[in-house]
Amino acid sequence: MLVAAACLAACGSSGSSATTTTGTSAWTVSRTEPASVGSANAGFYGVSCPTPSFCAAVDGTGNAVLWNGTRWTPPEPAAPGGTLNSVSCTSSTFCVALNGQLAVVFNGSTWTTAAAVGPAPTGPTGGQYQVSCTSPAFCASVNTAGVATIFDGTTWGHDAEVDDGTADKPVQNVSCASPTFCVVVSATGNIATFDGQTWTRQASPGQSLLHSVSCPTAKFCMAVDLTGHAILWNGSSWSPAQPMPDSATLTFSVSCPTASRCLVARSDGSVSVWRSGTWSAPQPVLQDGTVAAAAVSCASALFCAVADTAGSAATTRT
Repeated sequence: MLVAAACLAACGSSGSSATTTTGTSAWTVSRTEPASVGSANAGFYGVSCPTPSFCAAVDGTGNAVLWNGTRWTPPEPAAPGGTLNSVSCTSSTFCVALNGQLAVVFNGSTWTTAAAVGPAPTGPTGGQYQVSCTSPAFCASVNTAGVATIFDGTTWGHDAEVDDGTADKPVQNVSCASPTFCVVVSATGNIATFDGQTWTRQASPGQSLLHSVSCPTAKFCMAVDLTGHAILWNGSSWSPAQPMPDSATLTFSVSCPTASRCLVARSDGSVSVWRSGTWSAPQPVLQDGTVAAAAVSCASALFCAVADTAGSAATTRT
């Protein structure tokens, strides 16, 4: 998500680390808070963890950092001079990150030259914004104006208008469980699904400001809005909105590794955990409550990573 960002942390040996036990859920957070590299727009916008031994996080200055199972590596340029809005990895040898209308791919050692994705941006809502990949042969991206584009392993195409995003209510997020099931959510409250061939606009459950969605399977998704509410997909319909604990706090990102567990990152640097219908109380993870946890990704029910708008990243093991 695009949020105001502070300074990027130069991760790895140049940073500091701490281990904290949060709340009553008894999971431990290993936190790395690196030194600033002097940019006012360098906070993390996206993180993706296909396994507990590999994650990639991207920032507002075009840098990426990698988690190797033990620590975060120092930042490296993935899209020099650009803003990386999101990243999706299917393994330690395949990630896609978006920089406006351009996509860069990580092959396990380097980030490739950017390739054009989707139609040319138009107006204030243009530019590819979010991406979700299920394999090196399938990714779906969506721009803030509501145009979705598919990657088939070689080229980007199959452009389709899935929503009418506006400057104040843009299309926000996409999540794919497989090449035959993806979901796009919009701040307008609209939802669209992909069946492998076509996009279909679904009846909205009436919750606007939808901001993030995560679909571990075609029969379960959770979408969260900016006002601290969640809606659930059961394979045929969306549930009415349910409030999370302390719903006055903005909710920015959700990751569900299974249909019975989701982790939600919040604007005060805390996270809430959903387990089979029950929410935990928000628990602080990063910073001091003044910095937003902008993105979260869970490789399994036992491992998640959270990245914040000040450039810090944390890994959590339960």
